[in-house]
Amino acid sequence: MPKISFANYPLATVACFDATSGELPRRVLDVQRNNRFLKKLAENNVAAVLIGASTGQGHVRTPEELDQWFLSTKEVELGNTIKIALLRPEDGSDWHHRHVATLVDADFDIAFVRPGTDLNSAATSQEISLNMQSACQAVVDADLALGVYSIPDVSGVALGTDSVADIQQRFGQHLVAVKVTEADYQSSTKQFLEDQRLQNLRIVQGWDPFLANALQDDPRRCGVTSGPMSFAVFQYLHILEAARNNDWQEVQHAQLAVTTLFQSMQDDPAKFADLQRAKYIMGLGNPLLDTISQQQIERVFSALEHLPRRADRKRLSESLNLMQDGPYRERLLEVGSSQ
Repeated sequence: MPKISFANYPLATVACFDATSGELPRRVLDVQRNNRFLKKLAENNVAAVLIGASTGQGHVRTPEELDQWFLSTKEVELGNTIKIALLRPEDGSDWHHRHVATLVDADFDIAFVRPGTDLNSAATSQEISLNMQSACQAVVDADLALGVYSIPDVSGVALGTDSVADIQQRFGQHLVAVKVTEADYQSSTKQFLEDQRLQNLRIVQGWDPFLANALQDDPRRCGVTSGPMSFAVFQYLHILEAARNNDWQEVQHAQLAVTTLFQSMQDDPAKFADLQRAKYIMGLGNPLLDTISQQQIERVFSALEHLPRRADRKRLSESLNLMQDGPYRERLLEVGSSQ
């Protein structure tokens, strides 16, 4: 059986940016800087890191690039911080087995699988679970813990409760968690929490503005896998500590500050924020494919500078300045120390 189960599943996972270097048309992984980033997260008591996430435009990386990203993390000592991977059905069976072999070699403990981008938008629940089966089987064959992941912004289809129940019936106790990154809490996360077939699974919130709701609805089962935690690590650790203390008013206030920054990177309220802007501010490189305008950067800083609570500004500025050598280091120090 895998080392990770419901009982010891991490409460909070950073969906990691991928540090990049080089020039367009396609930048490459900056392994040394990427591992420095992972090391800093681990040094600040992050329970888990997710590699292959959408926040670093990981979903548009080639299978070869994704495998390099997984393998490169073998070089960094993360202490008790566990590593989680994201696999893609559209890569095909051969790549699923190759990726999983890499994950075993690089000491990963969990692998998530989302619906493939090769699905029809009208796919049935059974078609969705069948599409994910090859990747899930490779994970289980390696005796890693398995998670499944709904992110329709990327895959084009949502992963519903019926599909998860199908996967759970096939893969049993290896399936430990469902990550939900959808823009409607009631029709996504809430449905997973209420489905009696899925009561032995962790329900991991991925659409960050809903985190406070999820933690309060079911603190025993809910956690977070967060892209924004890449740029707001100290704020998230604070939110989770407030939740442990049942200080739900503070959870809501602190979450609102993150949501404000999240929205400053959203061009469409129904689409996940473009966190590449935060990645650039942190000094982790330019986007893999696109460019960032100064106007977009200023929108983020305006949101940060106008947060009403000094403590939120300080924690978020220190988080964005985690690398301590990014292009906006001095400005972040100034915002963090402002009254």
